Amino acid sequence: MSNFKNLTPTNGFDFKDLINARQNNYAWSISELGDYIYVGTARNMMLVTSELFIKNLEFPLSLNPTTRSDNAEIWRLRKHKSCVWEKVFTVPDNSNIYGFRYMINYRAYNGNPALYAAGSSKPNSKLKVYKSVNGVDWKETKSTVYNMGDLEGNSSRAMVVFDNKLYIANFDESNQETSPLLYSNLDPEFYSWKLETYPYSTPNYNPNKNPMGSITNMAVFNDHLYLATTTGDKIQIWRTDGDKTEFNKWTLVVDGFGYPENTTALSMGVFKDHLYVSGTKKIPLSWIIPQGCDIIRLDKYDNFEMIVGPDSISGINSGFNNPFNVYGWQIQEYDNTLFISTFDSSIFMQSILEVLLSYKSELPLPPDVTNILIKMYKIIVHILNEFKYPFGFNLYKSYDGVNFSPVILDGLGNRYNYGGRVLYVDSLNDLYIGTANPYQGLEVWKYNSCYCNTDTYKMKPVPSYNILIDSLKDYFLELEMYAPDIFNSINSLYNNLKFYIN
Repeated sequence: MSNFKNLTPTNGFDFKDLINARQNNYAWSISELGDYIYVGTARNMMLVTSELFIKNLEFPLSLNPTTRSDNAEIWRLRKHKSCVWEKVFTVPDNSNIYGFRYMINYRAYNGNPALYAAGSSKPNSKLKVYKSVNGVDWKETKSTVYNMGDLEGNSSRAMVVFDNKLYIANFDESNQETSPLLYSNLDPEFYSWKLETYPYSTPNYNPNKNPMGSITNMAVFNDHLYLATTTGDKIQIWRTDGDKTEFNKWTLVVDGFGYPENTTALSMGVFKDHLYVSGTKKIPLSWIIPQGCDIIRLDKYDNFEMIVGPDSISGINSGFNNPFNVYGWQIQEYDNTLFISTFDSSIFMQSILEVLLSYKSELPLPPDVTNILIKMYKIIVHILNEFKYPFGFNLYKSYDGVNFSPVILDGLGNRYNYGGRVLYVDSLNDLYIGTANPYQGLEVWKYNSCYCNTDTYKMKPVPSYNILIDSLKDYFLELEMYAPDIFNSINSLYNNLKFYIN
């Protein structure tokens, strides 16, 4: 892999404390300030997520550190000059912040650059936005909202600069909000936030001209702000009518896509003259019974077409022909090329098996169903390894936005790198890849574009996994027979889990 350089000699950064390092599970956000790149981590993702819904869950050793801290961290690395990471911030113990899901470099008043990091908190706590002007000193900014109290929601997957202001899209991890939470600010160190979306109860509210549902992503395209929302059973995409956010001046441009219906858009990205959006099927069923992601694109006239998925113009089926590619996790243009990274859930099959074995007497499932699931997942794990399946996230590239070839199929040689969580291009035009790896700790890699012609899979077509899928088909069909029991048993526990694991 001569075109990739591993910037993390120690998974999870902290070579002085390896137990702490492995708890930096995700490179959840990457940004830059001056000579440094900065990485915001997510801590103990599987544990934090599951414990919110299943108390006293006994996790297997593969996911459970012997000494635990959920306090989010920010680390930095000097570009081109060092491979030594420095920890520059750890949230206070009482903050309840377990990760930084988004970080952005923003110049208030078009002046000095600063970093703003959105800290995701556990339920019953609120999201906090931290600011740094030098990368070392970090300050919690204002959370007040003009005439509205405080910021709502406890996490954010997206921040953008639009209309010369900083925008943040919040959501509540418990999925209880009744309207989208979009806020703007000139500089939250000094000013309160402004709510840019409106409750349904607002006088003269027009439901056809205002976004609905939780905002899962956003992007600026063609001088408009685009929001991807989830209404629980489908994805909607809204855009501003003009170059500002205004009441009753939004247009619904996509009202669902994919079959089965995609319910969450985990990434949006602009490539040339199109906006690309990824869609994920209903979670957690799409992990348990793998269902691949779909990708669509919109032009500036609001026409959209399927790029990856059923009846796609590329001919590539859902998940890039692979049902285990459950997420299209990041969409990024780099060097006139479109890159899309995935979450490959194949390694989850053994994790699900281990949880079933560890907790089978306590699971809210009939014992006979639990025993059947254990039997089937043992077989599925065996088949995947017998098949020599390339565990780990995938990375695909396209020069025209339609025809794709694989760049990575095996998590950069590490089966535990199940997600290409962040793709970030810095001001020096270097592409960074931050991984999701709850087993060992995250990794950060740099893609050397000067060696792009040495890609392992240079211009090869997206592979087909038909032989493997055929081998697993009977077991997935049997899993589908039990899907109602599984879903009904865990729905009350995991109804909102879709927001956590990404």
